[in-house]
Amino acid sequence: MNIWIITSEYPPDFGGGIGMYVNQSAEMFAKGGHQVTVMVRDPHKSSVTYERPHLRVVRFQHMQGEYYNFLGYWTALSYQYAEEIAALIKSDGKKPDIIEIQDYNGLAYYMLIRKWELDPVFEDIPVVLHLHTPTFELDKVNQVPRYRFPNYWLGHMEKFCMKAADALLSPSQFLANQIQDVAPQNPITVINLPYELETYSDGYERDFESDTFLYFGRTEYRKGVSQMLQGVENLWTDGHDFKLKIIGGDTYFHPKGRNLGEMLKEKYDHRIKEGKLIFRDSIPPADLNPEILNARAVIVPSLYENFPYTCLTSMWLGAPMLVSSAGGQAEMVGADETSGLVFDWKVDGDFEAKLLRLIKADTDQLMTMSKNSHSKIRSLCNVEDNLRAREVYFSQVIETAKINSKDLFPSLLEVEKQNDFKLTQDVKGKLSIIIPYYNLGVHLDETIASALQVDYQNVEIIIVNDGTSDTDSLVVLDKYREGFPQIKIADIRNQGLANARNIGASLADGEYLAFLDADDLIDSSFYSKAIKILDKYSNVSFVYSWLRYFGNSNNVWPTFNTEFPYLMASNMLSAFVVVRRDDFIRYGMNKKEMEYGMEDYEGWLSMCASGCLGVSIPETLVKYRVRSNSMARQFNRDVVIYLRERMASINSQVYDKYGAELFKLIDANGPGYLWDNPTFTYPVIGYGVNNTDDFSDVNAQKYELIRLASSKWGSRLIKLAFKLKLNRLLK
Repeated sequence: MNIWIITSEYPPDFGGGIGMYVNQSAEMFAKGGHQVTVMVRDPHKSSVTYERPHLRVVRFQHMQGEYYNFLGYWTALSYQYAEEIAALIKSDGKKPDIIEIQDYNGLAYYMLIRKWELDPVFEDIPVVLHLHTPTFELDKVNQVPRYRFPNYWLGHMEKFCMKAADALLSPSQFLANQIQDVAPQNPITVINLPYELETYSDGYERDFESDTFLYFGRTEYRKGVSQMLQGVENLWTDGHDFKLKIIGGDTYFHPKGRNLGEMLKEKYDHRIKEGKLIFRDSIPPADLNPEILNARAVIVPSLYENFPYTCLTSMWLGAPMLVSSAGGQAEMVGADETSGLVFDWKVDGDFEAKLLRLIKADTDQLMTMSKNSHSKIRSLCNVEDNLRAREVYFSQVIETAKINSKDLFPSLLEVEKQNDFKLTQDVKGKLSIIIPYYNLGVHLDETIASALQVDYQNVEIIIVNDGTSDTDSLVVLDKYREGFPQIKIADIRNQGLANARNIGASLADGEYLAFLDADDLIDSSFYSKAIKILDKYSNVSFVYSWLRYFGNSNNVWPTFNTEFPYLMASNMLSAFVVVRRDDFIRYGMNKKEMEYGMEDYEGWLSMCASGCLGVSIPETLVKYRVRSNSMARQFNRDVVIYLRERMASINSQVYDKYGAELFKLIDANGPGYLWDNPTFTYPVIGYGVNNTDDFSDVNAQKYELIRLASSKWGSRLIKLAFKLKLNRLLK
């Protein structure tokens, strides 16, 4: 098979569990005779290397491309991955048989969007989403403000990927059980990680007389370090004599606004001074192995875990284990107590009781656990067995993808459209372009030329003259009354933009409507791409794209697929849409109550509340002219708040349904009328007397730097941060 593995981490520039898994997995497939490509971001340059026969590593320099100017880092990175994958496919001249890509931070989002939107580059490639542990779960356990952008949106990207992938793969049954409900129609398959550690032969043997227990890994709340230390403290207080060594980097703890490790060192400073508690920073794997061999047992106390390499490595080196039940570590150790002990944090005192048993265990008991630990993990994660299991699984995914019909676009919108009959009569496949027109003669010719050059053939153009009073604009309009058979002009008295759109929709005979303001422009391919999606998916009601401003601005507004409750607080698209006429007339007609504007926004919201899904094409296919005298430029804060109040009243049922989640979003990010992009952090009013840094995404930057710190470039980044006097960033 030609297998591509897409990852955000890969040695040597990126460490961590994801990188270790990809390295082991790629080596395994390549040794098995498969053609393997690993694609990974690189901090410095793009390159292609061949690390062994059949294994190609493609590195690309990340943070390159215009989209980094208008998308947050991880969302832009997902977009860049889709671009890089597409470019490599075109360069190779052939497609991979299957792509495996990580779930973490929605890396697969734009590749899967393009696949489902029928991009010929991705359309028929099976995609397996490998579940490491998604952000939406990590943030929940780590007590991160998970409704704050961009984390909230990254979680939605991850959930979309779970629904959109051809198959889901997890190394632990624990994780599969925790998140299967996100995509109940896409069952998660469990295959343990492949693992093989070179035999350690530096003269070290296991010290069964040791009085030191070892924890290694990040000092992270999710890892259960705080709870472990409290349990250990209870035993020390009761007079039990043993040591605990903690090795690993520190992490930021949001509820306290500081690093967790710093807090724990302060709290247990007296134990550190007694020599019972030892903290060490991260060390190289070669230095870690002796620490594992010199420990009486290794503790994995996680509150939520997948299939941790800390447990894998420790068992490979024959460590007796003490692990929590909340993760794949319990699946490795097993409930038979032959390799170690499993405790449950939900059972009061269970950790202390199990730890005490290991404190009191004699040498024979520890030796037996050591032998069983070593043999059990070699059997469970045997590379040859794992290769065969994954070959069978990938083959099944490839075959299933060929026969599965995809007629419903994946969505997190939880409302289903109920209509079972057509309300309108129309011409199948025909597109009616509605152009409301009022005193815009200076721009009409350019807009009409844009509409006439589209590559979709079955088109009519309806110009709704909304009582134009400007003489020059009437002269321009009159040019199109004859000699343009595809153009119709409807003259009405001036009643505003909303009414003009509704009149145009009622006069149209196309199956699809498109709204185009008389001073805006469209790409020639926009309508054909949109209608291709509408023809394919019965649950998609309207399609739109990214928007590029022109005139007095040249920025880009990236739009996203409609989702609740975000759409209820902030508009996710402009009026440039291609919409099913029947759905628009049934659910989306512009309402008189929105007399001052935002009538299109309310219409899309009403449609979504009735189960109509909107889908964004992630390309700048429309151009919105920025004019100082446009209606939107006349808005003030009071009219915006009034119109949003009207919108909530009109759609009260859906606001009632999502009220609690909507409150959390607004509480975390400020008023929705200030948002226009969920991939960035928005300023909110700070808490505390001296809180002055809420206006930047400091914590997200901290977290990413800490993740990078385990790589060889991490220390350089941190030193550079200090040199630039950004000490506060890592405080």
